[in-house]
Amino acid sequence: MSPPRVSVIIPVRNGKDYLQEALDSVLQQSFTDLELLLIDDGSTDDDYDRYAVQDTRIRVIHLTGTGVSHARNVGMAQALGELLAFLDADDVWFPGKLQAQVTYFDEHPEVGVVFGKFIRWNAQPDGQFPPAIALMEDAAQFTNADPERSGWLYTRLLDGLLVGMNTAVVRRSVYEAVGGFNEAMRQGEDYDFWLKTSRVAQMHSLNGPVALYRIHTASAMYRLSEGSHLANLLHGASLRWGLSTHGGQQLAPRSFEKRLAAVYFDHAYAHYWQGNRTIARGAFWQALRRRHRPLRCLAYIVLSYLPGHTRRSTAP
Repeated sequence: MSPPRVSVIIPVRNGKDYLQEALDSVLQQSFTDLELLLIDDGSTDDDYDRYAVQDTRIRVIHLTGTGVSHARNVGMAQALGELLAFLDADDVWFPGKLQAQVTYFDEHPEVGVVFGKFIRWNAQPDGQFPPAIALMEDAAQFTNADPERSGWLYTRLLDGLLVGMNTAVVRRSVYEAVGGFNEAMRQGEDYDFWLKTSRVAQMHSLNGPVALYRIHTASAMYRLSEGSHLANLLHGASLRWGLSTHGGQQLAPRSFEKRLAAVYFDHAYAHYWQGNRTIARGAFWQALRRRHRPLRCLAYIVLSYLPGHTRRSTAP
């Protein structure tokens, strides 16, 4: 038998509550020439081998809790397809997503990554999520690229363009060129992967949403680290590759500083309202040095020295 055209990689660790919905969104795609690699990273909440019984296209690979980057790397290394797609175990794809992306690849052989927009899937006041079907569109209709989010994207990624991992399909040649995900990172590994990818391949976004991204307390955006991993990544990229890319595209140094300043301010704000005032103070100083919202930065710096409990604010 010939290998499948697309390999879908789903890492999971104790994710049985949402996994079936994610699997169904892949297995029910109109494009069927695929395999699904379910990477069980040391789960203890279920027997994940049972999912392979549902469909002959599912392969279950067991790991021992080595992290999402290693799980994705193992999935890519064992994948048989020429195109590699990603989905997290708590998110879902829209119908027609893969067909639209495969067709776009066929029509644009110069493109290394095809991704799309995503919709944030927020819980209702009772903690339940609205039915996915109520938020979905037929992604097969998104056959054109969004020109503002397509091309050699390195400078636009530096300036804040977001690529959702769950929306992307990557040519195997791109994975082989960049070497996968940095397994030493615990945050920002997706962004790091796209920065590296943007140096070797054109990345095109379809002109509409193709996935739902579930927002809950386990989501990456709720995880805080002492240092700003995003600021560190931006610094590292600028030192390694500079502020320009193919075709003469360049991000102005002042624009890059503004981007850094906003990143530091958001990092400071999140830590301040979590009660981590010392960490917040240092990040507010970094934003202030770059003249970002100086009055608010100064106010928060002063408040960080005062005793008392912080009360959650609604806007930075």
